[in-house]
Amino acid sequence: MTVTIRPAVETDQATIVSLIHQARISPRNLHWERFLVAEEDNKIVGLRQVKVYKGGTREVGSGYVIPEYQHRGISAQLMNAIFARESGPLYVMCNKKWKAYYEGFGFQDVKLRELPSDFYREYLVAKVITSVIAVIAFQDLNIIPMKRMG
Repeated sequence: MTVTIRPAVETDQATIVSLIHQARISPRNLHWERFLVAEEDNKIVGLRQVKVYKGGTREVGSGYVIPEYQHRGISAQLMNAIFARESGPLYVMCNKKWKAYYEGFGFQDVKLRELPSDFYREYLVAKVITSVIAVIAFQDLNIIPMKRMG
């Protein structure tokens, strides 16, 4: 079967929220207008968002592919579709265990002092939240910022 990547539409919002909760990733700043979805047989099987911050900084975030569709290249298709739409620099905050994955798409480590102020603030919030979660859930969560030049 063929997976199609398309921009989300308003009627996708409930599915987007449901998948984000299923993925256990931050439900902050979910706007259906900023999502691309992967669809097969009229079913959303994956998604990825580009968050836009007040200063204009753009972050690749909120990505997920449902388990039965993982390891089929859908996440990479979503990433490549984002790159086709975005011309400037993109940032990502990820758990350090995903660093190699994002490096495969051209993201590189970025020093905190080099982060745009709007993204830096979001990064600090994420660090606090993930630090608390890591203690409560006994998980190794080490969030790092990365950048990809457009």
